[in-house]
Amino acid sequence: MSRIRTVLPSIILVAAAFLGAAPASADFSGRFSMEGGYLQHPLGIAVEPYSPYARSELALQLMLGKATRWRLTYEGSATLFDPDVPLDDMRHLVGIEWIRPRSREAWTFSAGVQGGLRRQTEYYRVYDHDEAYGYLAFKHYPHPRLMLRGWAGLRLRSYRDLPEESYLEPHLVFEAKRFGGSRTTVGATVRLGGKWFHDPVAPNVWDTEGTPVTSQLTLGANVAQGLSDRVGARASLHLRMGLQDFPYYVAENLYDSPLLDRYARSGPSALAAIKWLTPLQAWFEVGGAWTDDDYGSILFADGFGGGSTRRDTIFDMFASLERRLLSHGKGTILRATVTWRDQASNMRSYTWSGPTASAGVEWRF
Repeated sequence: MSRIRTVLPSIILVAAAFLGAAPASADFSGRFSMEGGYLQHPLGIAVEPYSPYARSELALQLMLGKATRWRLTYEGSATLFDPDVPLDDMRHLVGIEWIRPRSREAWTFSAGVQGGLRRQTEYYRVYDHDEAYGYLAFKHYPHPRLMLRGWAGLRLRSYRDLPEESYLEPHLVFEAKRFGGSRTTVGATVRLGGKWFHDPVAPNVWDTEGTPVTSQLTLGANVAQGLSDRVGARASLHLRMGLQDFPYYVAENLYDSPLLDRYARSGPSALAAIKWLTPLQAWFEVGGAWTDDDYGSILFADGFGGGSTRRDTIFDMFASLERRLLSHGKGTILRATVTWRDQASNMRSYTWSGPTASAGVEWRF
């Protein structure tokens, strides 16, 4: 309850500030969501206890101008877990974006900067960080049925208590979509990114010669097919390729290795799903996903006083239900999702299976 009492005043103050600063000609919009659920293994480790959780999110935006538009944004979230699972966190992000609207045939450009922070509790407080993010993006329709878009982004994240984890992350993303005449959409994506652990202490902590660096190339393809007015299917395939090994530290009985970082894992993944608009005007989707995560040369503690490389094969089966209470634009959306994950690893510590479930409501205004 003390965490809730800390979060709610912040949300109310931010909303009041946005409303008070908005001129009469501004376009104000936002969304607020609340959800609760159950996680079998929050960090993906077999010995972790399951945990219920509750999460709230608030997003606000002010659109200013006509020929050239400026967008002021705020995003905040808070997540609470079981008292025995010290993963509670709170995030705040504020930003400003410049958008130059053009006709569909012309090139459209936008740019923005964002600053934010994340705060956690108890044991994981050492991972509190501040960050800044900037991007430059474009969108273009060279043909009425072909869309091209992409962006270059740069993220700077700083950890106060773990300076060796601070990094600079540049990345480039390009996407192409082809809209067919038979309810078919085909797309392709390319993402190139890397991390530079730039703090002066990083080479000493990670035991590297020079600045620790990692990079990754991701290729993706996706297709969506409308089967009727009420039924559609989608599928995607992605391949992540590590270009430089992720830095990690090994000493006697100590293996400091990344668990959740996307740059630490390479390999293919695939997803397929089918979506149906039920007679109750609720969207029901069911599908499955497969992922092969290879952590390369990174060593993880094997539980026997040594280290081992790691490779996971993950199967997910999921079903979701979404119901919009107002049919035009803004309104209320109800959502519920259930997922069953089976994760098989060459290491016992990362082999597990179990459910994840969530249900929530979102208000758009």
